[in-house]
Amino acid sequence: MILATLLLAACSDAPDDTAGAASTLPTLKPPPEGEGFQVSMFGTAPAYTEVWLCSVYDLPTTEMSAVNSVEYLENEGTHHMTLSTSAFAQTPIQPGNYDCAELYENTTLMQDVVMMFGTQGQAEGTLTLPEGVAANLPSGIQLLHEVHYVNTTAEDVDIYSYLNGWTIPQDEVVSGIWGGSVRDEYINIPPASTHTEWSRCVMNEDVEVQFLASHTHARGKKFTIAPFDGTTTGDVFYTNEDWHNPLIEQYNPGRVVPAGQGFEFSCTWENTDDTPVNYGLTSLDEMCNMAIVFTPFSTTAECEVVETSDGVIAPG
Repeated sequence: MILATLLLAACSDAPDDTAGAASTLPTLKPPPEGEGFQVSMFGTAPAYTEVWLCSVYDLPTTEMSAVNSVEYLENEGTHHMTLSTSAFAQTPIQPGNYDCAELYENTTLMQDVVMMFGTQGQAEGTLTLPEGVAANLPSGIQLLHEVHYVNTTAEDVDIYSYLNGWTIPQDEVVSGIWGGSVRDEYINIPPASTHTEWSRCVMNEDVEVQFLASHTHARGKKFTIAPFDGTTTGDVFYTNEDWHNPLIEQYNPGRVVPAGQGFEFSCTWENTDDTPVNYGLTSLDEMCNMAIVFTPFSTTAECEVVETSDGVIAPG
């Protein structure tokens, strides 16, 4: 999943070897006591390297927190940052700092974690849910904070990632949110080609979509989303042509999608290499992910893939 439950914040200390550097980095003022909380993560991207950093820690709260808005600050050019909960993982994770590739290797963790917030491209910003809508977060839940950064310069880059979660009183909450990422994991982009693949998914429960977003890597040239009623595809209503700055589209009021209806999302890539490109986690691979956030809160609601351009549907 990506961008599911959308809004979260917590608290994480800088790794010991970067604590000194962190004090010289930009900072984000945390919310006043009683109005929210902050998460932060730090690391280093050596010159001419690609890093995928993970930090695991617990949400340091003692009661349910209804997060209605989140603001973030991170390095310009960050490929992506996500905040997840690993509370549903089959294998427990010890708190600490990890190389994400090693953490995910040979485990079910990537399928088990629930993504709560994600950013791509923009160094700072704010996302706010409608009045009375909140991500209601249990106290003490384990979090997985990750940052993917490609350093194309000759100098080491100090990595920083801050998030503020702004809360509302529980008696003001009228609805919760849920969501996730619908992924095409069977990408096959031929050599020296412009290539398009699409997937169609339908909701298994009635929802109102609050946010939609896209995710590809550097070969991505165009991402579109169109309505799909279970039989036919309608007109494209979402288009993004900048892979490094994916559009996070908010709908107010929410976009009503009854069970049995959903979306067709399509990715077009340009592969200038003389070898095929497939699905993968690094910047040298590709992705085609549609992120969706909706009300009401339901952990069983999802957009289930029913058809793809290559005929391959991942097992549920």
